[in-house]
Amino acid sequence: MNLLHVNILTLCKTFKNRLWFIAFLFLFFVSNLSAVTTKDMIGQLLMVGFYGDEPSKIKPLLQEISQDKVGGVLLLGRNIASPKKLRELTSALQDASKTPLLIAIDQEGGKVARLNSKNGFEDFPSAKSVGENLDLKQARLIYTKMAQLLKSYGINYNLAPVVDIQNPISPIIGAKNRAFSKNPKEVSSYAKIFIDAFEKEGILTSLKHFPGHGNAKKDSHTHIVDATSSWKYEELFPYFELIQNKKAKSIMVAHIYLKQFDKNYPATLSKKIVNQILRQDLGYDGLVISDDLAMKGVSGKFNLYERLVLAINAGVDMLIISEPEIDGLLTAKLANSLILKALENGDIEKKSIQSAYKRVMDIKKELL
Repeated sequence: MNLLHVNILTLCKTFKNRLWFIAFLFLFFVSNLSAVTTKDMIGQLLMVGFYGDEPSKIKPLLQEISQDKVGGVLLLGRNIASPKKLRELTSALQDASKTPLLIAIDQEGGKVARLNSKNGFEDFPSAKSVGENLDLKQARLIYTKMAQLLKSYGINYNLAPVVDIQNPISPIIGAKNRAFSKNPKEVSSYAKIFIDAFEKEGILTSLKHFPGHGNAKKDSHTHIVDATSSWKYEELFPYFELIQNKKAKSIMVAHIYLKQFDKNYPATLSKKIVNQILRQDLGYDGLVISDDLAMKGVSGKFNLYERLVLAINAGVDMLIISEPEIDGLLTAKLANSLILKALENGDIEKKSIQSAYKRVMDIKKELL
């Protein structure tokens, strides 16, 4: 990130008039896009996982962040030892970055909650429990409390809510009670409450897992998943409604094959699904983030170079890779070099990097 860019971002934080700030920042990015190096842009597209639960254990990552090779980090259970250590960890991560760092977590409630009673935090009910037992007003109270918890520990991006359809056939969604309801309308209603609660506390959210993982019969963490025969069009409804109501801050794409749309690639790597269905047909122009590119749903068939190239060309803006090292190399450094190589080879166009970078920076404005 060039020095002028950093100084302007710092200056903008002091603006009291938010509308003026947004207008100024927009004009700055438009007029200075060419001043940002391609390498800086690429770094902002990457969200990486890591091992270590305190600053002294993550010095290589902090160095990568300080060198603009990382735009976000993903906190997993392995990174959270206690409330005290978590606060120290997130402070060190944020301090290392020249621009606001996305510090993301999967905090849905129930079985998918990185902050829980086992590591010193409060437990929250699963989405299914909320949908079955709480009305919307009660749900708002629950999710406001959850958002305040994340905010108090320096976490600014929750990779939730799940807007998949509840179906027990799914081993990773339904069987884990991660969906609000089998009724798409109810899913949308509870997801809106979730988003509003987090937005009020200044926490970004992400709908997942587009275009719908709820009826998939396998888990894309561990398998290549073909959901062609089980997927239903109604699974798009929550996305459509939330996009139309301007509630979609970001959307995570799933590693599932829907061969009625794309015979060759899973959704994360499919231009037909991301660019055509999500962006053109549903009218979404916000941030698209991949599900973890280390998962077997994509890593079982495509090497890392192919995953990065295909995802960016499909229209994915931010790329999650949870493994901190790949073949003994630091993931951030490796991914940066592979994307740069793809640009040099002509496998990715620079305009794709520029548009992805702009969307990442647009969402980061929410944090200033």
